[in-house]
Amino acid sequence: MATLSDLVAASGPDHGRGAIAAFEADRASHARRWWLFFGLGTVLFIVAFSAAAYIADFDLGRLLLGFPQMAEFLGRSLPHLEWAKLGDAKTVDGSLAYWFYAWPKWLSLLWESIEMAILATALGGAAAFLLSFVAARNIGPNRWASMFVRRLLEFLRTLPDIIVALVFVQAFGPGAAAGVLAIALHTTGALGKLMSEVHENIDMKPLEGVRASGGNWFHMIRFGVMPQIMPNFFSYALLRLEINIAAAAAVGYVGAGGIGQELVIAIENLRFDDALAIITMVIALIFVIDLTSERIRHSFIGARR
Repeated sequence: MATLSDLVAASGPDHGRGAIAAFEADRASHARRWWLFFGLGTVLFIVAFSAAAYIADFDLGRLLLGFPQMAEFLGRSLPHLEWAKLGDAKTVDGSLAYWFYAWPKWLSLLWESIEMAILATALGGAAAFLLSFVAARNIGPNRWASMFVRRLLEFLRTLPDIIVALVFVQAFGPGAAAGVLAIALHTTGALGKLMSEVHENIDMKPLEGVRASGGNWFHMIRFGVMPQIMPNFFSYALLRLEINIAAAAAVGYVGAGGIGQELVIAIENLRFDDALAIITMVIALIFVIDLTSERIRHSFIGARR
C-alpha cells in the first residue's frame, strides 16, 4: 500500500505540497470534531453526575465524617482473639472455636445457600440457554420473536432479586423456594443477554454449511452454533454460580432461606461478632467456589495454566 510519502514523491513537488496541505487540513478537521465530541461528552457527564449527586443528597463531608464511625463498627464486630488461645476449646474466650461457637448450625445454613444457588443457576441457566437462541439477531427464527425475547430478558434482569424474593415470600411463605425462584429469574435475564451476544459473534460459515446440506433451524443450532458457544456458556454459568451464592445469602434478609436469615438475626440482636463470623464463612466459600470453578472451566476448554 502506497504511503503519503510515496504519493507525494510520485506527484511532483507542487502537487505534493497540495496533498500534504489537504491531508493536514483533513487531520485537523477530524481532531477538532474529536475534541468537540469529547468536550460535549465531558460536560454532559459532569452535569449528569452533579444532578445525580444532588438528587441522591450526596454529601462528601458527611461521607468523610462517617469513616470513623465505620471503623468503630468494625472494631465492635472484631472478636476478642488471643494468639495463645486460638486453638483452645469453644468454652475459652479468645479462641477461634469460641468465635465460631455455632459453626455446625451456620455450616448447615451455608450448605442450604449453596443448594439454593446451584438449583437457581441450573433453572435460570437452562431457561437462558434456550431463550438465547431466539434472542440472537443473527440466528433467531424471526425478527419479532427475537425482539420479544430480548425485551423479556431485559425485564427479568432489571428486577432486583431481593424484591422478587420478598414477593415470593408473601406468595409461598418463608423458605428456600422463594429465594430459588427469585435468583433463577434474575439469572435467566442476565445469562440470556450474555449468551445471545455470544451467539451474535459466532462464525456463520458452519451454519451455511448445515443449511446447504438440507438442515433446518434446529439442525443449524445443534451442529453449527452449539459447538462454538458451549465453552463460553459454561464459563458464564460458573461465574453466575459464584454471584448466586452471594445472592442466596442476601435474599435471606427477607426470609427466603439460607444463611442470610441467621445473619439478619445476628445483626438485629447486636451480635456483630457473630455477623462477622458468618460473613467470613461466606467469603471463604466464594473463594473456594472461585478456585474450583476456575479449574472446571480450564479443564472443559482445554486451557493450560
